[in-house]
Amino acid sequence: MKRIFPLMGIYIALALTAHTAQAQTPQPSAQADASRAGAPYLLPQTIFVGDPGRLVVPLGRAFTGVEPFILETFSIPDESPDLVIKRIELDRRGGSSRLLIDFIPYITGVLSFPPLDFNSLGLDLPEEASAGDGSQSGNSLPVLTGLELQVASILNPAQMALSDPASPLAAPGTSFLIYGFIVLVLVFLFLGIGLSLWGRRHFAELWDRLRRRRLIRLMAKFLRRLRQESSFEKEKKAGYYLTILAGELREFLSLFTGVNCYSLSAEEFKELYLGYKENPASPMPSPVFLCGLFRSWDNLRFSGRPVGMPDLFLALSQTESFIGALDKAEREKPLPETIRKSVSRQTLAGGEV
Repeated sequence: MKRIFPLMGIYIALALTAHTAQAQTPQPSAQADASRAGAPYLLPQTIFVGDPGRLVVPLGRAFTGVEPFILETFSIPDESPDLVIKRIELDRRGGSSRLLIDFIPYITGVLSFPPLDFNSLGLDLPEEASAGDGSQSGNSLPVLTGLELQVASILNPAQMALSDPASPLAAPGTSFLIYGFIVLVLVFLFLGIGLSLWGRRHFAELWDRLRRRRLIRLMAKFLRRLRQESSFEKEKKAGYYLTILAGELREFLSLFTGVNCYSLSAEEFKELYLGYKENPASPMPSPVFLCGLFRSWDNLRFSGRPVGMPDLFLALSQTESFIGALDKAEREKPLPETIRKSVSRQTLAGGEV
């Protein structure tokens, strides 16, 4: 115990001495060190392109007799457009002078200030100014040269790469035109589907009547053309035209009734339904008339004797009469029930009685 207490006392005394010495030694800032050493420093320490900054330049004894000044309008020879000086101020604090230069850099990297000659700025100079090395040089001040600064870039050097090219811009109104066209197509599509489903159920008979009316007009046109062509031919062509007439009428009846009439015999035409109720007062159009018509034509074609032009013209007249009777029957045929109701509603809505 006698040895431990003296050792503890010595250790405590050494620790207190070291702590007192560290507390009495001040920790100067970077700017204070630079100012004490006479080195210029930047405010702020990092300057970016296009940002205003200030360079603080501690001055020597040569500027002791110069009165503080602020220059905002001046002309500096050899001033670079990449480094624009906006303001120069001479400040004196605590017996030491320093020069404050406000500037704006426009490129990155190391930039050099132009030489600053205060003798040409019209300042009130002391009668005897030191040249900085202890020699007297009249009333002239030294020219400040060699001032430099580092300008940082806003971009990260690791990411300084060109971006992908921008997508081409569409002409004004293009999106409206595209979307409008799509909506229009969808509307017509839905209308077509609706009409096909609803119209097939309500207007199937009307479509069928329109189709048969069109067939009748085409057959009548064919008969007129056949009569006109055969009127200039000789007797030996009558059988040929009669064969064409019989084949064309069978094709017309197949399309008109939906029954294959190419393979029917004359007797089988009695069972053909033309879509009309038989009227004893009017034998045409009726299946019985078609039966007699094809039977007479078969007799002319297969009897072994030549077919004359009067026989052809008689066949044409009978066919024209049959087609005319079909046209009249189609015109006099009443409208379907659904069409009549629709027309009646439109008539009442229009105010007609």
